[in-house]
Amino acid sequence: MGRSRRSLLRVAGGTIASGAVGTFLYGQSERAKPTESEVDALVAGSLLRVARATPGAAIEAHGSAAVRRLVLNDLRRPDAVALADPRLFEGFAERATLFATNALVLAYNRDSAHSGAIERDWKRAIESDGIAIGRTDPELDPLGYRTVMGLRLAERAYGIDVRAVLEKPQILPETDLLSVLDGGGLDAAFAYRSMAVERGLAYRPLPARIDFSDPARAEEYASVAYDLGERSIAGAPIRYGVAATTEDGRAWADRLVASGRALRESGFTVPREYPARDASLDADR
Repeated sequence: MGRSRRSLLRVAGGTIASGAVGTFLYGQSERAKPTESEVDALVAGSLLRVARATPGAAIEAHGSAAVRRLVLNDLRRPDAVALADPRLFEGFAERATLFATNALVLAYNRDSAHSGAIERDWKRAIESDGIAIGRTDPELDPLGYRTVMGLRLAERAYGIDVRAVLEKPQILPETDLLSVLDGGGLDAAFAYRSMAVERGLAYRPLPARIDFSDPARAEEYASVAYDLGERSIAGAPIRYGVAATTEDGRAWADRLVASGRALRESGFTVPREYPARDASLDADR
């Protein structure tokens, strides 16, 4: 990929992404204010706050699966890309650096009339017709497909009625989900721990067997999968990766990788062995 042409691409890409077709395929996005830098970074929605605090690039956020489509369909030509599932780099990045992990949680509104029920028994609460539970679109971001897979694991472990949960209509863009929850439009939502921490929301940790946080449970997580268009995505521990897709993006990617303190303060986990090269891309070549 060549040097990015930010202003041209934003005019063209913004027109597409804001239309009905673009919204369906890529979801809504959130952009930080432009900087004087000519470097563009395209990031997962859950990384938006940390990415904004990392100097040197203009930031645009979508769900990671939507980011992948934008790049592969040549609707964006970013200098750096940071995703919530490094497997989604396949096809446009030869290498990626792993820099953080996370956990799936059930965030909830403390002012909800159902907050007590959620705290006491989250398993029954998410099945209840009277409790509005939000999630994101599994076609657009890993949070969405991890939620679906986590519920399938919960069905096996706890007998949860997955269909009852998945039939709830509250499916929202990742960049909007917790704003709606915080504003009282939802009682609870499946989110990453970091998202709840950043917004100061209450959350119910989920058991490690379903929250995709424990590398020791990788085999257990892999027993469920989600069909995402052209490929099947198996359950796996949550990992975040960043790739510089042009030379211009390398410095910003390095700064993001080095932002361990900011990541921890935002509720991410930075394992002792990170940063680390993602070997899965080597296996794909």
